[in-house]
Amino acid sequence: MRDKPYCNAPWIGLAYESSVGCKPCCEYNDATYDSTFKGRYTDYIKSDYLKNFKEMMYEDDMSKGCKVCIDGERINNDSTRLRMLRHKVNYKSNDNKLVKFDFRAGNKCNLMCRMCHPEASSMREEEEIKFNNANPIFRVEDMSDAYDIDLSKCEELSILGGEPSIDLEVRRWIDHVKDFDTHVFVTTNGTNASDKWFDSLKQLKKLTIWLSIDATGDANDFQRKGSDWKELKKNIIKYKKEFENQIKIQITASSINFTMLDTWWEELMELDIPLTSSAVVYPISYSLKAIPDKYKDVQIQWLEDWISKESKIFRQKMEAKEAIKLLKMNRYDKKYNESFKREVKKMDDWRNENINDLDYRFEEILNA
Repeated sequence: MRDKPYCNAPWIGLAYESSVGCKPCCEYNDATYDSTFKGRYTDYIKSDYLKNFKEMMYEDDMSKGCKVCIDGERINNDSTRLRMLRHKVNYKSNDNKLVKFDFRAGNKCNLMCRMCHPEASSMREEEEIKFNNANPIFRVEDMSDAYDIDLSKCEELSILGGEPSIDLEVRRWIDHVKDFDTHVFVTTNGTNASDKWFDSLKQLKKLTIWLSIDATGDANDFQRKGSDWKELKKNIIKYKKEFENQIKIQITASSINFTMLDTWWEELMELDIPLTSSAVVYPISYSLKAIPDKYKDVQIQWLEDWISKESKIFRQKMEAKEAIKLLKMNRYDKKYNESFKREVKKMDDWRNENINDLDYRFEEILNA
């Protein structure tokens, strides 16, 4: 057992999600453990769940649910865990104030991304109910206690979804936090660039907008079902014009878009917006581990050749190196590959699509 916990999240962090409940951070995800408290925040802070989570932080080995931070530290020596550890915490007290807060008002979304899940997309929820006879997701009936949480020490307030730009509850939440001296991070799929949405964002004193953009062209339209790259690109340019240095791109690296990275990377780079890549952890069907290494090695070589071009700016070279690290870290796993084949064929049937039409490499992978 450790003398001090390996992460401070259970004391100063919170992820409060309508479709999930509460947990110390949004990154935590462990399929072998009940990773969330299915209830309101007022009950969560008094729960055995939180007590047990704090005790888990003293274990010698970090939980598998902390993989996002573990990977982040291997890629670029940064993670939520490391940022949390910079804060002083009274481990014997329950009165530590929140430093990092992730708020999700609901799962209302206008897209049905392949690697997404019903808790984060109402469209995916409807799809699972229709084709998979799934039950509606759990929902916290009343999240009004979120408005009573003390945010006086909060440094990072993240607003996610669903898709925040189409959820009126998010507008109400922004109105609630607009006067706080807190850095607010809003994650959006970029499909809404309306003046009303922009006006709402501009109320925030310190703002960073994360655009969830995974690729360009057909790769984008396939992975993020319901998105149209031609229109989305126009919106991205509008975001860049309106918010200048306040926007960044978050790439979800999956077994779909990173298999064909060489078909879209250049166009995304031409937008000249800072970006970062993070690999899919769950579902395993869309993990990079599902793709045979020979296909990942092609992308690694392509990126290395791309980096070698003298015209590339330093920041973009570092972004490409980050993508290379993800590809190298997530080597092939047969179990993941078999899951990928099953899931792709199932969803192709549901959506009347064929991944083989997206890129020739998928036909080779599925038939191997």
